[in-house]
Amino acid sequence: MAKSDNVFAEKQDYLIEIRDEVTKRDAMASELEKMRMYQKKLTKNIASEEKSISDEITSTIKKRKQELSDIYDERIDDNRSRRKKVENKRGKKKTEQMNERILEETKDIRNDNRDLEVEMKTLLKKNKVSSFCSSKLFYTMFMPKGSDEILTMLLEFIVYFIGIPFVTMLIFKKAVLSHKENINMAFWCTLIFTLVFIILLIVYFAIYSSTKMRNIEVLKETRAIRDKIKANNKHADAIKNSISKDQDESYYNLSSFDKKLKELDKEADKISDEKQDALKLFEADTKNVIKDEINQRRLPELERLKSEKKEIESKITQGEKKYSDQVLYITNKYARYIGEEFCKEDKLSDLISLMEEGQADTVSEAINLYKGQKSSR
Repeated sequence: MAKSDNVFAEKQDYLIEIRDEVTKRDAMASELEKMRMYQKKLTKNIASEEKSISDEITSTIKKRKQELSDIYDERIDDNRSRRKKVENKRGKKKTEQMNERILEETKDIRNDNRDLEVEMKTLLKKNKVSSFCSSKLFYTMFMPKGSDEILTMLLEFIVYFIGIPFVTMLIFKKAVLSHKENINMAFWCTLIFTLVFIILLIVYFAIYSSTKMRNIEVLKETRAIRDKIKANNKHADAIKNSISKDQDESYYNLSSFDKKLKELDKEADKISDEKQDALKLFEADTKNVIKDEINQRRLPELERLKSEKKEIESKITQGEKKYSDQVLYITNKYARYIGEEFCKEDKLSDLISLMEEGQADTVSEAINLYKGQKSSR
């Protein structure tokens, strides 16, 4: 080992010795950098693996829980579907029997109405009165009675005395008047409307005179018969409404449907309870089983990565200690004499080349020559 007072007088072998130590130091630094990069990669892989495991556990638990819930929901939907069918059949059966009940309880009224209608037609025929006088239209237009018939009469008058003339006027205007030139359109429209109105008025009073005025006594009798029919119809409607609103369903013999509905309700309650129990069991036990299964399958790889990371970290610690010792060794033994700037492999190689070429004989000469060449550039 060279002494501090004759280092610069050393030969080529001294520089080769320094270069070997520097090369060793640089190799250590390179290896440390590789190990640190691999450490970062392992850290990233571990974090990724941990997230992947956590995501798989979460998604699998969610999926299995949903599948479990769906199975019971399908059973509940099936129960509701079957209950709906029974309710529809029950409703149909009740409606059928309700209609039969209405027909039965209004049988006498309908028979009485048929007899009254026969009596009214016979009376009109016997007195040679038109059958038109038995229609509802006749009585609302010529012999209205009660607010409902008076209101109907007003609507019929509007259609008869205003609607028909107006429509006739429009048809005539489009078919005839629109093709004429230099005519008073308003005058002709008013004239047509008025003529049709007068004709309809004459027809109305002609019917009035030939029916009501001529057969007033007979029509009073038929009016009385119609009033009885109307009263019977109101009575029948009252019976129908009473039956429709009757909450007592014992008359319709629906016990078999009610029994089936109760069974379906019990089944629905049972399925709902089973679902709640299954979900509780899933939370308390099944969820942990799924988690353990995934961990058992995935954790070995995670542990391997962690073990590899721990091992590389141990190597980095040892490498950093060796690298630090090597740096201190070079600094204390060589750099403090020739300087840190020359404790680099490329510069040492340049100095050695100068000595190999015979341009310098000692370390001092090689350094001075190298500095001179650099400064001249």
